[in-house]
This record gives sequence, structure tokens and C-alpha cells, in this order.
Amino acid sequence: MNHRIVFSELKEELDIRFEAIVPVEDPTELWCDEDREKWNRIASEAKRNEMAASRLALLRAGQLDSLKALYFEGKRPCYPGSHISISHCKHGAVAVFSNALRVGIDIEMERDQLAKISHKFIRPDEEHFLDTLGKQHAMQLLWGLKESLFKLHGLGGLDFKSHLHVVQLDRNSSDTGWEGLAWIEKDGLRMQTLVQAVQHEGMYVCLATHRPEMVPIESERLVLREWQKEDAPWLFDLNSDPEVIEFTGDAGFESIAAAEGLITQYPNYQRDGYGRWMVTLKDGTPIGWCGLKRNPWGIDLGFRFFQAQWNKGYATEAAQATIEWAKNHGLNRLVGRALTGNPASIRVLEKLGFTAFDAQPIEEFATGQYMREEDLERWKGQLMLMMKLDL
Repeated sequence: MNHRIVFSELKEELDIRFEAIVPVEDPTELWCDEDREKWNRIASEAKRNEMAASRLALLRAGQLDSLKALYFEGKRPCYPGSHISISHCKHGAVAVFSNALRVGIDIEMERDQLAKISHKFIRPDEEHFLDTLGKQHAMQLLWGLKESLFKLHGLGGLDFKSHLHVVQLDRNSSDTGWEGLAWIEKDGLRMQTLVQAVQHEGMYVCLATHRPEMVPIESERLVLREWQKEDAPWLFDLNSDPEVIEFTGDAGFESIAAAEGLITQYPNYQRDGYGRWMVTLKDGTPIGWCGLKRNPWGIDLGFRFFQAQWNKGYATEAAQATIEWAKNHGLNRLVGRALTGNPASIRVLEKLGFTAFDAQPIEEFATGQYMREEDLERWKGQLMLMMKLDL
């Protein structure tokens, strides 16, 4: 029995297949030499069946005719021009195939003995997952996700507790599984990954994916790039100015550490391939941020700059560079929002070619969203103007 497993995110960028463990005849005609040799060394019929199921899952995930092109770097399986990962246990095998993302996958049966070794792979700042997710779920997920991270890294030498860090993990919005963020950190390497998990036929299937960091965007005067942990102080300062955040609904950060936490747990780059980007001058001086955000109403274009940089055309320049990036990456529409009490932002959006398509009283727009009472009181009587730009 085989199934395609669909995780809540990245549905279009990878294919995951599950294969049940069943008795098989010799399937090695379609395999590479190294796999055939491995098959011949396995004495256990059960282990042979697990191996066969994992290769069949990979064939289906990659829609391949054979696995003769498969090769190994150490113990890590590789396929030319693509990213793959496989895993199997007593009752099932899984494989993931992607042309764009680095991947690692793991399948596990429920293991009571994880409680005995949890101190070896669960960090102190991951222990809260035992309460928020339930102890057994949390142990299974943290173990399986770290196995996936280990495979994604692919070079070995990682300690599950010291080098693999799950910073965010929650039930997904459809309540079909879990999703979050994790980091691989060792010897100067700092790699952010999206992590996801589902239960399938009583087993835990855990997935880690990594999207390469974007190439910085350059305009005449500016550079737009992904946020880094070291950017926390300037982000804290930016959101500490009441006039800067007057129309945003943000309350600012309590500390630089809180700003760093936002950056560390920011899922957009890995999940969507875009997000809010830091904006600097060509000499590296931070002046604000600009970029995209996936929202229920569309892909939102937003920007925010230090007061000292207002009225210099930076918002328009950064937003125009973002629009060009969006066009080049196949996005077909952007949405901009601005309160009617914020004419400066409206002028920027109009200059960029955005046109209004809806306007709602702020009280109506706020329905179903978290907004602070003090903000709603301050904005009373204003409209939330919705604007669009077709690319």
C-alpha cells in the first residue's frame, strides 16, 4: 500500500511518498550498484523488505523509471540535480524528493524508551514542548525532527542536543500535524529550517527543509537582505519610536532579546521564500525594512523606516525593488494597506501604481484579528484602505 503524504506547507515544492512494508521478490534490477551490493549483504528478510519499500517510495516520489543514477556521499543518498531523503521502520518507509529544497525525512513508530534518553536530545529551552504538545508527542517529534535535521545536514558529526535546536513547534492551522522552525548550528554554520510532522497510520513522519538564503536585492542606493540575528538592536530601536509605529498596531519590543527572538522564530523565508527584508544603504547602514508577507487577503507589501530617513525616497525605492523581485519570481498580485490617517504611505503606494479596491472602517477590519484597544481608540473613524498592484 502506498500513499502520497501532504504536509501543510511546501506542497508544490516537494513530493513525499509512503510505502507499506510487504514481502518482495528481488527488486534490484532498477537499483544502482551500491544498493544492489547492500541488498545482497542483508540476511534478514524483514530488513530487505524495509529497504525495498524505501526505494519504491523514492521511485514514486521522484516519478523515476529507475534508481540507477542514485549515488551516496558517505551514507547520504543523492540523486543528480535534486534533493532526496529516505527513512524506514518496521511498518513503513517514506521518501521525499525536491528540485528546490534541501530535505531530511524520518519515520518512527511510537517509542516508549525515548523517555529514558530524552536528556540526551532535548535542550532545556525545548522542555516546554512537553507541556504544550503533550509529553509523548513532544518526545517523538523532537527526536524525529532532529533525525531529519541530521539527514538534511548530511555531513555527520552533529550532536542532537548541542547542534540541533527546535525553537518553534505548534499544531498547524488545519490541525492535521505540526510545524515550526529549527536551527542547525555548529562551527560557524547557522542554518534555519522549516520543520513539519504528521502522524500516518500510527507512525510519526517528520520533515526538515532548507531554502537557500536569498541573493540580496540591490537598487541605486539600497540593499535589501534577509534579517540576521545580529540585526536585533536596530530592529528594537526602530520599533521603539512611537511615531514610526503609530499606524502599525505594533507595541514595540520589551528588549533587544525579544527582537532577537522574533528574528530567530521568523518562518517566512523558509516557508514562503520571501518576507520582510532589512534595508541598508550601500555602506551597510540600516535604515529600516521593506518586503512581502503572506496574509489571508493576499501577499502584502509593507515598509517601515527610521524617522531620520523619511522624505528621502527610500520607501519608494525599496518598494520598487521589491516589486521587481516579485515579478521575477512569478508573483501575480501584491496588496498594500494603509489607514486613511496615514497619507504618506498612501502616496508611496499610489506612486508605485497601486489602486484602491476596498475601504473598511477600522472597527470592521479588526473583526477576528488581534488589535489593541488603545490603537483602535486612536484610529477611531479611520478607514483601512486596501490597494492592489497586478504584476
